[in-house]
Amino acid sequence: MGRFLRLAHYSRAMQGRLIGFDGLRGIAALSVLLFHALTWTTGDARGNGYLAVDFFFMLSGYVMARTYEARLGQGLSTIYFVRARYRRFLPVMAIAGLIALPGFLLTNEMSLWPVALANLLLIPSLFTGRLYPLNGPAWSILLELIANMAHGLVLRCLSTRILVHVVLLSATLFAVVASRVGMDVGAQPASFFFGLPRVMCAYGMGVILWRWWRDRPTIAVPPLAALVAMPLYFGIGTMIDADGWISGMVFILLVCPLMLAGGLRWQRQSRWMTAAGAISFPLYAVHAPVCMTGLMLGVPVAGGVAASLAVAGLIAWMQARPRRPGSATLPSAPLAAS
Repeated sequence: MGRFLRLAHYSRAMQGRLIGFDGLRGIAALSVLLFHALTWTTGDARGNGYLAVDFFFMLSGYVMARTYEARLGQGLSTIYFVRARYRRFLPVMAIAGLIALPGFLLTNEMSLWPVALANLLLIPSLFTGRLYPLNGPAWSILLELIANMAHGLVLRCLSTRILVHVVLLSATLFAVVASRVGMDVGAQPASFFFGLPRVMCAYGMGVILWRWWRDRPTIAVPPLAALVAMPLYFGIGTMIDADGWISGMVFILLVCPLMLAGGLRWQRQSRWMTAAGAISFPLYAVHAPVCMTGLMLGVPVAGGVAASLAVAGLIAWMQARPRRPGSATLPSAPLAAS
């Protein structure tokens, strides 16, 4: 344990927070919220805003490689790594599940109550229409945890050259799946295994980019261009309803790495960027339960969006409060979460 504590102290000392990534995470979370809000308003999923999940996967691969890969190679166990990731996700996801629980119990038969209780612990349901009927977006957290496990067990041991081949294979498999059933796979039991090449493609690319760049990207992307790329891509996609697999793969394989490169070039402190990063995971976690509960109570989707931002802001504030000796507080939000 003493060795691990020394490694952890060294990691914190050597690695500063990436402010540009904070801003990108906030934009990605808002993109998912707006995509779902438009779907709930019109009854039809338009555009490609769901691809923000793939950006989260890539960002997670980069940040996890940056934070943990050396420590995994020097003795940190995969079990400890995955358990730490699970404990970072669980409190906020449990709050989101509790928000959704009353509505779920009122609208479903008693036979589904164990499903809700399992979902509160991030355990999926393989026997219902969705893996997480309590809180739909939780499926991406499950895939990220699987990617974390693969990282600790296998990916960290692979040379960068071999990892490139793994990512190319994953991208090819995902492209084949996407060309036949669509890009947005992973949320339902029937498409869950299709989500595995999806997450490994983006997450693996993130690991590779960390190994290549070490926070010093070899391509010069203006930070502001990186910040506007996602809203622009998704905005155009929504206006023309562009959700094809080719445009989706272009976003993952080209646009996401360019955004990471631009985010790394953001050097100055920004309270707005830091706040965006702090609210990103809580917003991703609670927006569906809050909005769906609001709809059940007759609250318009716009009201649910505002309430989601308020609840996410409250959770972020609770996480940021200074700890007093012996007090309990929520763990800080993951550096990169879907």
